Amino acid sequence: MSLFSETAAATAMNLKSLRQRIGASLVTVIGVATTVAVMISLLAIGAGLLRAGSRNIGPDQVIVLPAGAQSEYTGSMSRDAVALIAQAPGVRKTADGKPMVQPLALVVVDVAKKSDGDTTNIALRGSGPMGQQINPSVRLIQGRMYRPAVHELIVGRTAQAQFKNLNLGDHINLRSIDWTVVGVFAAKGGIVENQMIADADTVMAAFDRTAYQSVEARLDSPASFTRFKDALTSNPQLDVEVKFYATYIAGQLKQLTTVLNFVGYFVGSVMAIGAVISALNTMYSAVDARAREIATLRAIGFGGGSVILSVMIESQVLAVPGALLGAGAAWLAFNGRAISTLGLTFPLAVTAPLAVTGVAFALAIGLVGGFAPSIRAATLPVATALRAT
Repeated sequence: MSLFSETAAATAMNLKSLRQRIGASLVTVIGVATTVAVMISLLAIGAGLLRAGSRNIGPDQVIVLPAGAQSEYTGSMSRDAVALIAQAPGVRKTADGKPMVQPLALVVVDVAKKSDGDTTNIALRGSGPMGQQINPSVRLIQGRMYRPAVHELIVGRTAQAQFKNLNLGDHINLRSIDWTVVGVFAAKGGIVENQMIADADTVMAAFDRTAYQSVEARLDSPASFTRFKDALTSNPQLDVEVKFYATYIAGQLKQLTTVLNFVGYFVGSVMAIGAVISALNTMYSAVDARAREIATLRAIGFGGGSVILSVMIESQVLAVPGALLGAGAAWLAFNGRAISTLGLTFPLAVTAPLAVTGVAFALAIGLVGGFAPSIRAATLPVATALRAT
């Protein structure tokens, strides 16, 4: 018989005997499922944050930062620089011919949580009328838009749900200045829903600033990016960096998502040790229980390779249902469920790549848990095994 035929026959024998070891087999399946579910749930935090951060960003949306600025909250950009950016080639124009360029003034302010009254940070985003056209996903669901030169702001619905004094008509004191909440906006679940928005020039005046921090723009097409970037970076009057906004957001979130993913993989790896031990016990017990059957196969000419493969396949058969159960449980329990952390609220995302990662992790558990027992099965002396009871 060929190796394939021998492996198929030995595997069929192994799988038929699973009913006799249903208890031990279920322990292994549940152990793998729990490990996969916990790991995927933790990884869903980083995936959810990245999805919320990049949601609603168009492929033609760009951001211009002062050279060396670490984020759009730092650096300084003059009004003259903004005017030069608006004149750059590749900028999309509105129906009335205005360039879709919006300077931004961003500050971090303190607000009080509804849950316990403790203060935390939230972003106050100074924007303007062109910002509404650059980001059409931001739409009012209550109230009206803020007015320039007046201490008025609109709040994201997620921020409103979390923090005090952000209901329509409320007044909130931000660094000794009273602001009125005149509107509430949604952004299709984007992370901007955690922010407040007001007029850029009014924000600068209120916080004693004389320059913007960054400029957002929309291009006539993504293909215009190189032309737009080269025109700005080669202009001796400017010292700026130009990035696709999606690239910028991914870079900003990379460090945080890396930490979150590390925690997910670390916890999953620790739990995997227990799952591997369970798989080892199950497979060793299976080998011992079938010692005479395995010895009989060896005696009639089955090779050690087919025995090893059959035991490894059995181990994988236990791992795969555990992986599917774990991924399914994580999806049902956590996909789309909102979580609040680091001053942000966003939905967890159990994505297809995470499910594939969970299955691969489970297969690795099965591989490690079945390797040593498979070697034992293949090397067990035939004479000794045939005398086993």
